[in-house]
Amino acid sequence: MADEVSKIASSDERAVEEGLMIEVQKNPSIEEVPTFAIQSSNSWMTPILSLLQDGHLPQNKEEARKIRKRAARFIILNNALYKRGFSMPYLRCVDEKEAMYILKEIHEDVCEDHAGPRSLARKIIRTGYFWPTMQVDATELVKRCDKCQQFGNVQRLPAEKLTTISSPWPFAQ
Repeated sequence: MADEVSKIASSDERAVEEGLMIEVQKNPSIEEVPTFAIQSSNSWMTPILSLLQDGHLPQNKEEARKIRKRAARFIILNNALYKRGFSMPYLRCVDEKEAMYILKEIHEDVCEDHAGPRSLARKIIRTGYFWPTMQVDATELVKRCDKCQQFGNVQRLPAEKLTTISSPWPFAQ
C-alpha cells in the first residue's frame, strides 16, 4: 500500500487504483487559534480601530478629520492593528502596558545594552513594534535607569552657551 501511495504522489492523479482509498482533505484538521487579539481597552488605538472595523467616527468634526487622516497609515491584519510605512515593514501597534514591557525588555533584560533613547526607539522599530509616544517613553526610561546614570558618558559641555568676545579692532595690538 505504501508503494502505491508513493507512486500516486509522483504521477497523475487519474491513475488511482480502485482498491486504494484516498481522501482529499479540504479544511485543516485543527482549528486556528488567533495569535493576537485586539484589546478594546481605551487606548490610543481605539478610535483608529473603530474607524477601520466599523466606520465609526467621533461627533466632533475636527477630531474626526484627524482620526481619518491618521487611520490612512494603519491596517488590520489577523485581528491586530499594524502601522504601514513606505520604507519599513508593518509595525505591530501596542498599548501602553505592552509598550513599557517592550522598552524594559530591550533596554535592560534581553539585549541589555543600555543604549540611548534614540537608538532604543530605532531598535524597537526594527523589532517590529510601534506606539506614538515611543521616543518620549524611551527618554524617560533612560533617565530613570540607574546603570545608565552611573556608567554613562559624562557630559563635558558647559551649562550655558559660550559667549564670544570680539575685539573692536581686529588684529590690533
